[in-house]
Amino acid sequence: MTMETRSITLAAASRHRRLAHLRRRSGVLVGALTLMLACAVALAPGASADPPVSIPAPIGNVTPYPAGTACSFNAEGKLIGGNQILTFFDDGRFLATGRHIDRITNLDTGKAITLDLNGVVSEVPTADGGSVLRAVGTTAFVLYPGDAGPGDNRIGRFYLFTGYFVVVSDADFVVTSFRSYGTRRDVCAMLS
Repeated sequence: MTMETRSITLAAASRHRRLAHLRRRSGVLVGALTLMLACAVALAPGASADPPVSIPAPIGNVTPYPAGTACSFNAEGKLIGGNQILTFFDDGRFLATGRHIDRITNLDTGKAITLDLNGVVSEVPTADGGSVLRAVGTTAFVLYPGDAGPGDNRIGRFYLFTGYFVVVSDADFVVTSFRSYGTRRDVCAMLS
């Protein structure tokens, strides 16, 4: 392994750890981030102040939600269409724009719904190791047990939002503050 390859690999691992909470937090978008982050970092040069890396969301990407994490049953999200672009900045910021069409399936019953998501999601890291995530448009978000936000925080929750929301997470990726403006629908109830 050359020194340059090793630097790119270490940078990828570092970015992967910093954005691990996005895979955990951003609903259906999370699976796309896992795959795309590895591609983005592998293609990005090692120097700081690099231009942002923009890539299309990977159609066909699947995100599992074991029972209790998002809903009381086993669920799965699959990106089935859209034109969403994921942009990664070397200072840790993230931006997703465009249409994101997802099929969400209750794996226990087979019932499936299609979410036609369209909006802007941005995340900015904070000095204490946490982050602030903002979303506008029609977007989806998973709140895990213990997270602040609407509903019973003792259980996982999966919502479809139309409007605007702001999520503040701490360094352990726990949602400490959640504000939303607009309408909210319970995705788990839609799949029951």
